[in-house]
Parts: sequence; structure tokens; C-alpha cells
Amino acid sequence: MSELVEHEGTDPGAEHRGDVEPTASDGAEREPGVPSSATTTVESPAPDAATPEEPAPHAATPEEPAPRVATPEEPLPDAESPALDVEFRELGSLVASVERLDERLQESQRLQMRQSDLVDKLHAENQRLRAGELRAATLPLVRDLLRLHDDIGRLPRDGEHGHDLDVVQVSLLDALARNGITAFEPAARDQFDPKQHSAAGVLETDDASLDRTISEVVRVGFQWEDGPTIRVAEVRVYKHSSSSGSSSAG
Repeated sequence: MSELVEHEGTDPGAEHRGDVEPTASDGAEREPGVPSSATTTVESPAPDAATPEEPAPHAATPEEPAPRVATPEEPLPDAESPALDVEFRELGSLVASVERLDERLQESQRLQMRQSDLVDKLHAENQRLRAGELRAATLPLVRDLLRLHDDIGRLPRDGEHGHDLDVVQVSLLDALARNGITAFEPAARDQFDPKQHSAAGVLETDDASLDRTISEVVRVGFQWEDGPTIRVAEVRVYKHSSSSGSSSAG
């Protein structure tokens, strides 16, 4: 029975017709170059040993946060973003504060300059007051010395002591000058000044150009070295008069 089954699955005449394909065991009888019907195994290429290994991407550590890169889903902030508006407002407030500090500094410098000027003025005024008080205290003594000067000048110089009187008068003038007191003597034909001159006499003249000018000095004047007059100079003054010309012609 089994023999019948085997013969039914095989065509007896196929072997004689050459229709039966050779099996794998018949490889010795296959012609060269004819591929085998058996399944061929394809081997994968071996990895290239000369290719260097690619470095692993740098991983961010907790101590070193990864850099933030803007993605298409997260665009960079533009000029109209609320964050920039806040920064601009803070910057403007900072600039305004600096300007206010600069104004206060300038005002403080102006106040210091005014204070320094005020101190200088007060010091100068104090010096003037002290000088005025000192002058007022010494003025009686100064006037006595001036009268002594005048008395020495009126003494006659015809004796043997005339030269000694001149030396004493010059020494007195030097002592007054060392204490800030100087003598002044107006020149002839200087204009009469009531602030510095006192008219001790009047001399009439027909020359109109000599009217109210000094003809001669009777007594010298004295003043402080900074200007104030202690004693005016006594002088004789010309006075223009037309009657003096007619009388001289007759």
C-alpha cells in the first residue's frame, strides 16, 4: 500500500525525460555557473574598525544648565514685548534719578561757593570794623602829633638849631607813615576840592581860568593810606572878579 503511494507522487517517466530537478545532494553533477535552488544566506558587512567612534553629545549637568536656544515655537522677544517695556521704564527711571542727583550736586556746589563768598565778605568787614575801631581809638593821639608837626614847622629856622628842627619834623612824618598816615600837599593851580581842602583865604584874579584853583598851601593835610582824610589841607584859593581887571587898567 505504501509502495503505491510513493509511486503515485512520482512520475515514472520523468526520470527518463529529465524533468526531475536534481536535489542538493546532486551538487557534484550540476554544471558550473548554475545557481542552486537552495536558499542563499547573505552575510552583513563587518564594521569598519578604522572608523572613529562618534563622541556622545554633551549632556547638561545640574551645575551647568544647557544653553537656551530659541525654537520656531518660541520666537525671540520683539521691541513691543512687555518685558522690554518694563526694562525701558526702569532705564528711564534710572536716568531721571541720575539727573536729579546731578542737579542736587550742582546746587550744593553753588551753595558752597556762596557760603565761601559770604565768609570772605564777613572776614573783610570784620577787618574793616577792627581797623575803624583802632583808628577811632588812636585818632586823638594822631591829631596831637599833627599839631606837633605844625608847631615844629612854624618855629624859626634862622638859629643854629634850625637843622635839628627839620630832622625832628622829618622823623615825625616817618613815624606817622609807618602807622599808615601820610601827608599830602596839593600843587598850585589844582582845582579846589572841599573834601580835601579848606579855604584859608581868597585871592581875586581877572583870569577866569584860575577861578576856584589853589594859589598856595598854608598847611599840609593828612590821610590814612587807604584814602580817608584825617585832616584837610589849608589853602588859599583864586576867585575870578571882573572888577579887579578894571581897577588895574585905571
